[in-house]
Amino acid sequence: MAIGSVHGDGEILSAGAKRLYGAYVRQDWVQAERITDEYPNVYGELVSFGLIQEDPDRPGKPVVRNPKRALENVLFSQLEEAKQRVAFMSALPDLTNELASQYAATTFRPGRSSEYLDDQAAVNSRIRDVVAGAKTEILAAQPDGPRNKAILDVAVTRDSAALDRGVSLRTVYRDTVRDDPVTAEYATLMANRVTGSVAQYRTLPGEFERMIIVDREQAFISDHITGGPQHAAWHVTDRAVIAVLAAMFDQMWLYGEPWTGLLRSRRGRLEVDAVSGPDGVRTSARQRQILRYIAAGVSQQVIARRIGVSQRKLEQEIAALKALWGASTLPELIYEYALSQDRLVDDGECAAAGAEPTA
Repeated sequence: MAIGSVHGDGEILSAGAKRLYGAYVRQDWVQAERITDEYPNVYGELVSFGLIQEDPDRPGKPVVRNPKRALENVLFSQLEEAKQRVAFMSALPDLTNELASQYAATTFRPGRSSEYLDDQAAVNSRIRDVVAGAKTEILAAQPDGPRNKAILDVAVTRDSAALDRGVSLRTVYRDTVRDDPVTAEYATLMANRVTGSVAQYRTLPGEFERMIIVDREQAFISDHITGGPQHAAWHVTDRAVIAVLAAMFDQMWLYGEPWTGLLRSRRGRLEVDAVSGPDGVRTSARQRQILRYIAAGVSQQVIARRIGVSQRKLEQEIAALKALWGASTLPELIYEYALSQDRLVDDGECAAAGAEPTA
């Protein structure tokens, strides 16, 4: 029996091996021979524990070793082996994660119906090519808020060409674009074209999923799987998935407010701000992030994890926000935030400038 194993009676050395060791200690060779005849394996047990050492000059009459020294060696050997086993088991989770990410890269694209793109240039190039080949319809949901001028200058040429081919272009923006002159100028131009088709726009408050759907045959969506860079995207061609995405877009379109590029009047903005006054914003980007999560119904435990603070720290920040608006409950805080100028601040504008999705 191997060292490190336990017999059925709970002993690490069998009863027969103990009897044989006693016979060797007494040099009772006759008794030792009887025991080995009855239990053929016990001699090997004593050898493996280092309790006896064979003597080539006296077959069957081994040298008996001090059990304290012998078993101390066994103990040290077992401890070292245990240490190696612990190190092995400790390394397994990291190895699992490393290999799982490689495995996921292939299993998440069955039949090559989805392709992961993590290079920004590759994402932009692929979107350009697919949009340029649109035949009937382009649907775009852009939750990042106002677009920068460089992106919109490219979009004018690209989207005008699609509209001239008779392609329908519908875009849902976050409602903060109604306060952005650059995006408003672009939307006014595209929604009031005098030749060919016109683009259609609607706006929604709050957060929603970003997507681009072309001819209901191909789609681009943000990455929620690999934890890759912010500009990473999935190019999806699975018709079942695209049908679900299109249904999501149609639902957003249904609830969106039509927009033809008119800027929200300054007076109109002040009318929805019952707290802050003309100059509005009183919160930091981090506070607004917390408020958005609360308004979306995310639990405080999850919010704390997402922004990287303890739950106690989050409770302190929420208490400070309540004090800022004089709110005593979370529903009251959400209500005051919804009426404030802070709700109109687009903290995603910088991130939006990095990619080139259709406008």
